[in-house]
Amino acid sequence: MVYYASRNDRNRVVRIIQESFTDNPSVVSVINPNKANSLKALAEYAFDTALMRQGVLLSDNQECAAICYHYGWKKEGIPDLWNQVKLVLNCIGLWKVPQVMRREAYIKKHRPVDGKFLYFWFFGSTKKGKVTRSAFSLKQAIFEKSAKDNLPIYLETSVPKNKKVYERFGFETYHEWHQSEDRTLYFMRRVPK
Repeated sequence: MVYYASRNDRNRVVRIIQESFTDNPSVVSVINPNKANSLKALAEYAFDTALMRQGVLLSDNQECAAICYHYGWKKEGIPDLWNQVKLVLNCIGLWKVPQVMRREAYIKKHRPVDGKFLYFWFFGSTKKGKVTRSAFSLKQAIFEKSAKDNLPIYLETSVPKNKKVYERFGFETYHEWHQSEDRTLYFMRRVPK
């Protein structure tokens, strides 16, 4: 079983994202290495942003979490702006903002302009969750939402192993961004079936 998370689930989801993305190249490239809790701040930002868009899913055993929401959701005004300010101050750092903005502009340029898709931002699991069916249940819930709403799912990954997993589940790579010799960002989508 899967349920949509509430504000009460924030700490649990943040811990799952932290545990799952410690060494993720895309995440590491965005956070400020000089800020001790920058990964936690990014996870909090992702949770708060997705919660406003009704897009935080949690497995019933609370060992797996996914952040996946309708991308075309309208901005929430001051809450979204405040969330972004906290991200800059607690995670990115002012000096890194131009670099992150260029990166985000490049990524956004390769997504559908109309915003009619589900954006699959984070998918994480605790060690215990990896040996249960929780991840499978979350995946199924997201695929069912995609089919019900007739919306494709878009995501980016910088981990080749994850790219292969996504391909097994019907995602296709539609663009690759070779950021350096050893770092590629894969743009992927899955059309509902």
